[in-house]
Order: sequence, then C-alpha cells, then structure tokens
Amino acid sequence: MLGLFVFCLVTGVVNGCTSCSTALNATLKELMLCKSHLVVGLSVSVVKSDKVLFVEGYSNDNTSVTGDTVFQIASLSKAFASTLLVKLIEEKTEYSLDTKIKTILRNDHIFNDSLRSEYTTVRDLLSHRTGIPQNNRIRLNTNLTRSNLIHRLKYLKAEKEFRGSYIYSSLLYGLVTHITEMIGGDTWENLVSKFIFEPLGMKSSTFVTTANPEKINLAQGYRDFYGDFHPVPFEFSKYYGELCGSGCILSTAVDMTKWMTFHLNGGKLSDGRRLISEKAFKEITTAVNTVPNDMYTYKYYTKPKVPVTTAISGYALGWRSGFYGGNRMFIHGGSTYGYRALMSWYPDADLGIFIVLTGNDPNYFIRQVLHNYIFDIYTNQTPYINSTATLCSFPQPWYDYTPNTKLNVTKSLAMSRQKTDYIGNYYNPAYGHIQVKGHEDMNKLTLIYGVSTFILYPKEAKDEFYGDSVGLTKYLFNFYTFRFDIECDNPYLEIPKFESMSPPVFQKSRDNANRALTIFNSGFDQLIFMVVLYAVAQTRTF
Repeated sequence: MLGLFVFCLVTGVVNGCTSCSTALNATLKELMLCKSHLVVGLSVSVVKSDKVLFVEGYSNDNTSVTGDTVFQIASLSKAFASTLLVKLIEEKTEYSLDTKIKTILRNDHIFNDSLRSEYTTVRDLLSHRTGIPQNNRIRLNTNLTRSNLIHRLKYLKAEKEFRGSYIYSSLLYGLVTHITEMIGGDTWENLVSKFIFEPLGMKSSTFVTTANPEKINLAQGYRDFYGDFHPVPFEFSKYYGELCGSGCILSTAVDMTKWMTFHLNGGKLSDGRRLISEKAFKEITTAVNTVPNDMYTYKYYTKPKVPVTTAISGYALGWRSGFYGGNRMFIHGGSTYGYRALMSWYPDADLGIFIVLTGNDPNYFIRQVLHNYIFDIYTNQTPYINSTATLCSFPQPWYDYTPNTKLNVTKSLAMSRQKTDYIGNYYNPAYGHIQVKGHEDMNKLTLIYGVSTFILYPKEAKDEFYGDSVGLTKYLFNFYTFRFDIECDNPYLEIPKFESMSPPVFQKSRDNANRALTIFNSGFDQLIFMVVLYAVAQTRTF
C-alpha cells in the first residue's frame, strides 16, 4: 500500500477518483500507524459534485470503525444550530437575525450590562461578537439547563468590545438553543430531527443528550492523558452536552456526506427542493465577524514557512470562512472530551471533506493537514504534504513543536492552616455551588462541583491547591489551581482555570457558628447575643 501511495504522489497519477481514493486509503492506514499514540478510531468522507467519492473508517483497537460508526462531532453542531434557527425565524416568525434577543425572550436584563442587554441580536450570538468570555466550565454544573442558563448570564462580565471582538462561546450557543426551542415549540433535538436530519436522510445521526449508547454503533471516546488512553464516560458527555446547539450531535461519515452536499448545493436537498431559502443560506455563509490571528492556522499553516497558506479570517453563522491556497473555504472544527472533528467545504471546487477521530489532535496537526492533502489530490494538485513521513512528522520540518509534559506535582506538602478553615459551601450566582469537604488524608481536601470531583493538594503558595480530578471526570482535567482567601471579611474561592479571562469567585457560605461568631464580635451585638442565650436557656428550663 505504501508503495502505491508514493507512486501516486510522485508520478501525479491521481487524476481519477479511483486513484485518489486508493492513495487516500493507503495514506490513512499509514497515518493510523504513525499516530497510534494519539488516535484510536478515525472516520473520513469526501464528496464532490453531488457524488460520494470516499467513505472509510479505521481503528487502532479491537473494535470495527466504518463510515457508519457514530462519533460525537462537538462544535460542528453549531452549523446545525444556525441553520435551524435561521430557518425557523424566516418561516415561523416576523423576527429577523437582527431582532434583539430581549424582544424574543421578553427580558430586559439578560446580560451583565445595559449595552448588551439592550442591543444584542440573534446575529450577535451566532457570530460570537458579544465580548463575553467562554465560561465553559459552567457546563459541569448538573443543575444547568437551557431554560435556566439565561438567569446565569447576567452575572458574567464582558471582557472585550461588543461587536468589535471575537470570543468564541459555546455557552451562548446554549442560549441560541433555548431561543430555538421557544420559537419552534419543541425540544432542540426534535426540531433538528424534523427539519434537518429527516429531509436530508441523515438516518444514523442523533444526540448525546437522548441517545442510548448501547443501541447505536458508537465509537468510544478516549482521552489522551500524557500518552495513555482513557475512555471518556458517556454519562459525562451527556451532562456536558446539555446545551446541545453548542455541541451535542452524534453523526457518521456517511450522514455527513449529506450535510456537506446540502451546503455545496446552496441549501438544497438532493432532489433540488430547498431546505432553506437562498436568502437564509446567504445569511448563514456571510462572515460578520473577524477572526484574530491567534487561530491555530495562523501559527502552523501560513507562508512563508509552509508552502501553502490555510487562512481563516472570518466567522459567519456557525462557519469560519477563509481560503486554502487561494481556494474559497468554509470550515469548522469540533473538539470535546474524547473526540475531534473537522469539516470543510469549498464552493468553487465543489468539494467537501469530513474527518472525525477519537483521541487527541493538538493544533489540528492531523485534521487540518489531512484536509489540505485531500483537497489537493481530489483537485488534481500536487500536495505539499508529499510523503507519509511529512504527514506523520507535521509540523516538522517547518516548525518545531514540543508536546505538553505532565506537571510534576508534590502531593506531600502540609496545609498552611487548619483544614476546617477551608471546609464549607461556596457559591457563585453564574456557576452555582461548590462543596469543599475533608479527606481521609489530613493534608488533602475534596472539592465537588457538579459532575466533577477534585482531590486538592496544598501548593507552596499559601491557601493555594492543585486539584486532581477523580471519579467520573478522572483524567479529564489536569491539575487545576484552586485559590482560597480565608482571611478577608468574606472568604472566597477563585478558580482561574474555569475562565482565564475572568476567573470566577465563589463566596463561602456562613454556617450558624460563623453567624454567631460575627454577632459576638461587636459590643452592642454581644449584649443582644447574651440576652438571646439567656432567653433560650429560660425556655428550656420550663
């Protein structure tokens, strides 16, 4: 197979689809071998000019992966969310994408400031231009729902300019999900099934929120934890996918050929009928926000270091827009615990590519390079990734890259104060409740937030701890820092890793003893306190 692959590349005999697919199949088999430390399962599909040119699956474990194997596609769900909402708004309401969401939700105080509460539109949500940080860890809260999300948003401060910045937000696509359910009068899952999956014939596609993993051909997701694979519990994925429009869809390489063809046909079904109007399709695919140069493509896929530039410059509604080597491109990635996906489609080349894998793919070194290679061979161009060795070594020889190394944590340090000083309940109005409990080891604490549990180890810095995830979320989170302030008047816990731009602060709840102590600390209140104690004692005497 390798010999055939090299022959096709060197001699350029990739003119017909058979040669293209033969070369691609050989490449993917070699890739699975050289990337076995990162990838467990892989599924790929390619469409061009209304034809399915390639569908195949690969596996590095004992399970079978095919084009019909179900994977989480994570944030590729956002394009489904935008398509559905734009369709429902156009067909069932008098609203538009520029309707203020306060009008739809009948709520004048949605966000933390009056500017966003007053002026934010549907288009703003779909294009990530509110300037509000991601705050993704709210999704760990088991009490989070699509309907109560709106009551949390008002406590999240914006950090960037409204309509003048790009902050990617899965949380606000959760609000999109809620708005869609209000307009559609049904669950988001049912609406997607009715208005998208069924018309397109996506028969195997479903949702992490509703699917029974025992009854679908599901690829097990794996977390790469410093070179060791650990299965991601489906129960965790179900909690984390609650907001749905941000990333709850499960699909297959076969089904995604239909989704790609729908886009290449400008919003039409295979029989020529429109699923969405021409106007709606244009709205979805017109960039309205600018993507900054800190995207992965700018660092690793740009001339002059690499031969061909992959440029992502804009964000439309659920799609990033840009160019690959001068070819117009729409693209979106999806990354969640255990799964990595990428879909791209090229209107002028009439070509669509879908890749999904289980495991890890830092900086899209597998997905993006494969997309570029696949585009080249199916458009009769010479791939700049011109050998399996280059595919396996990327970003070398153009860039040096050092993978993250495991943090060396000392777990034997003593606490700087009594364990009881930290124990208690903590609350943040956006994130909800955190419980800090004792641990059988005198130098450890246990912290519980929603579906996640951490064992806390003291750091050298006073009142700071490393958190090592255990239980359902074991191996999913890597030594978060938890920072307490116990000495202030209102003790609190800060977790920088929950949101680096604006770390959430959880205030410690005062128990009865603390309340009594507070009363006792003032002169006049001390007298009242003694009177109350005397009255209680007299009552008990009788």
